Amino acid sequence: MNKITWVNFFHIYQPPWQQRGVIEQIAIESYEYLITLFEKYPEFKASINITGSLLEQLNDIRPDLLARLQKIARKGQIELTGSSKYHALLPLLPDLEIKRQIELNQEVLGQYFDLDKIKGFYLPEMSFSLSAAKIIKKLGFEWLILDEIHYKEKIDNQILYKIKKLGLKVVFRNRKFSKSYPAEIIFNKFKKKFESETIITGTDGEIYGHFHEDWQGHLEKILQKKYLQVMSISKYLETLKKTKNIDVRAASWESTEAELKNKTPYSLWSNPKNKIHKLLWQMVDFAEQMVSKYKKDKNWQWSRQHLDRGVSSCTFWWATGKRPSAFSPLTWNPDMIDNGSEELIKVVRSLESATTKEKIKAEKLYIEIKKNTWLTHWRKYNKK
Repeated sequence: MNKITWVNFFHIYQPPWQQRGVIEQIAIESYEYLITLFEKYPEFKASINITGSLLEQLNDIRPDLLARLQKIARKGQIELTGSSKYHALLPLLPDLEIKRQIELNQEVLGQYFDLDKIKGFYLPEMSFSLSAAKIIKKLGFEWLILDEIHYKEKIDNQILYKIKKLGLKVVFRNRKFSKSYPAEIIFNKFKKKFESETIITGTDGEIYGHFHEDWQGHLEKILQKKYLQVMSISKYLETLKKTKNIDVRAASWESTEAELKNKTPYSLWSNPKNKIHKLLWQMVDFAEQMVSKYKKDKNWQWSRQHLDRGVSSCTFWWATGKRPSAFSPLTWNPDMIDNGSEELIKVVRSLESATTKEKIKAEKLYIEIKKNTWLTHWRKYNKK
C-alpha cells in the first residue's frame, strides 16, 4: 500500500520587543490552531523549535497555550529542539556569543520541558557555518535540520547524512514544498494516483493560520488520511539504515546559488552593499567590546541583556527590503530596525564605567542607523 511520510518541522518565534497585541493575534490565528489539531489528532506529530524568548512571552501572555503545549510534549506528539534564545544569526557572532545564546535558550526550555529529550538543533534561518556546528555538537546536540541548498548533490531521503569529521546528523528540508503551503501540496497528491514518498518540510509555524489562512482546511483534511504518516525528525532518523558523510555549505534557508557564488551566504542579514546592515554590525561589534571591557560595572547585567536581545536576526532582516517568498512580507520595517538598534545603544548607555568618548561613539553610530533607516524609508517607500 502506497503512503506519504511527512517529516514535519515547525519554527515559531517572535522578536523580544514584539507588541503584545501582535503576539495575541498570532497566538489565536496560528499557535492555538496548531495546538488544537495536535489535541484532536493523536497521530499528528512534529519537531518544533520554540525560541526561549517566545516561551517567556507566552508564559506572560497565553500561559494556557503553554500548558497545553507541555501536555502534548509529554504525550510524545512533539519534540522540541535547541536554538538561540533571541533568534540570533549564529554564524555572524563570535563563538562565545553563540554558546551564550544556546545556553540561554536551554535554560528557558528546561523550565517547561524535559531537556533530556531535546536532541536536535535549529539554526535560526537555517544559517549554517562549520564553526557554529562545532559548538552545537560540543554542547551535546545530535542533529540539525538544514535546507537542500546546504548540500551540492541530490538528496536521497533514505540516507542518513552526517557532517564529515563532526558526526552531526543532518536532515534536509525540501525547499520548494517548504516555501509553499505543505499541507495543500500533500492534499493535492492524494487527489490523484501517488507513489510512496517521504516529504521533509521546515517552515515557520506561523504559516499555519497567520501568514496563510487555510480556509479550505487542507491541514485537517490530510490528517484524516490513512495513507499519511506524520513523523518527527528523530523518529525519521531511526528509520534510516544507510549512512553517508558529507560536506555542508555555509548558507541559510533563503540563500541562492548566486549569493553563494558571490560569497554572501547570509545576505538578508549581512549584505556588504546594505549600508544599514553595515552600521548595525558596527554597532554590534562595539557593544560586544563594551560588554567585554566593563564586566565589573554595576549595571553589567542590564547591559549584557540588551546585547542578548539586540542581536536578534529581526533587526537585520527588516532592513533588507526584499520579498524572499510568496508567504513572506516585504523585509522592510523601520520600527523593527529601531527596536533592535535601541537595544544596542542601551548596551553602552547602561554602563556607568564607559567613557564619554565611548558613549559619544556609540551615539553617533546609533544616530547614523536611525538617519539612514528613515531616509531610506521616506525616499523609497513613501507613496506621495
